[in-house]
Amino acid sequence: MEPYPEDSDRKQGLAKSAEMAISFVPVAGSALQVAFNELAGRRLADRRTRWLNDLAAKVYELEEQVGDFARLTGEDAFMDALTTAAQIADRTSRAEKLEALRNAVVNSVMPDAPDVDTQQLFFDMIDRFTPTHMRMLQLLSDPPGWFDRHGIARPNIYMGPKIGIIEAGMPELSGRRDLIDRYAGALATAGLINQSLSAVMTENGLWVPATTPLGTEFLAFIADPESKVD
Repeated sequence: MEPYPEDSDRKQGLAKSAEMAISFVPVAGSALQVAFNELAGRRLADRRTRWLNDLAAKVYELEEQVGDFARLTGEDAFMDALTTAAQIADRTSRAEKLEALRNAVVNSVMPDAPDVDTQQLFFDMIDRFTPTHMRMLQLLSDPPGWFDRHGIARPNIYMGPKIGIIEAGMPELSGRRDLIDRYAGALATAGLINQSLSAVMTENGLWVPATTPLGTEFLAFIADPESKVD
């Protein structure tokens, strides 16, 4: 598996292959291609409409903090974030990524928003990372909190590598050291985690956060902005 397995890339490839195959069907090919384009176009339009409606609802809930739609659409930073996020949203059906994109657009105009260049860097990460990447980063940012929030019993590990914490907190990766290394390697390359997950640690070390300041900032950028409101 590649470091950034993307369902959206595979779906786009299949769609293009289907469209090419249709174009080679004698006589009926053009008619089928038109029908395919119309159906795909409607599906994409419906997907974007649902995401924009979800974004609009979140902006409305936080209007006192971020301002109304008229003011926001007049700000270049907001429109840059909206345009970038909408393009990424068109390429995925994953609920976790769509939610992260929605949160990022709203957070782009919050008082503690990163600078515009950092925002673009973060949007690129959202585009490349899978939900598994983001869940692993959340786990590594607060291991004890992850287990408590998800109702998972903390493992009795007194010494060993941090991989044991990941396997216990993300059961779907249990026994998949190959995948864990891939996901963690991508996070480390992006500068979001700073510890080797293979290093043997004491019990206290196993539960210490492994995120860098950049990783913490990225997680804040994709977090639900309502969680930041007192």
